[in-house]
Amino acid sequence: MEQFARRGGALPVLIALAATLAKVVGGLLALALVRPWGRMVPRWWLLSASAGASALLVIYGGLNVLLGALVLVGTIHPTGSVDRTALRWHVGVWDLWFLVWGILLALAIVGYWRRTATAARRDETANRANS
Repeated sequence: MEQFARRGGALPVLIALAATLAKVVGGLLALALVRPWGRMVPRWWLLSASAGASALLVIYGGLNVLLGALVLVGTIHPTGSVDRTALRWHVGVWDLWFLVWGILLALAIVGYWRRTATAARRDETANRANS
């Protein structure tokens, strides 16, 4: 990625902007699960989008932490050189935060689901009665 960005041009900038936007949307999803203004978002959409984001974060962070740790302990031997200091930072901080973010988002989803389940059933029953 670093070499790609150093080449310059519009594409690396667009990718960086897309990554930034994805992180902002992820933060807003998490906030929508716990803040009153999140009730404006349809429940099914919020649960689906948040579950998808949580799964991506857990998979991305978890795989990077696992594979990086396997390289650090010598189980995996990459063909190229490895900056072990940078890899330690990725395993212990950067990639670990993606994993933690995904797990915390999953916990927020469970809390939101529990808080809104009764109201969702009541609304569903009322809609059936009116039909």
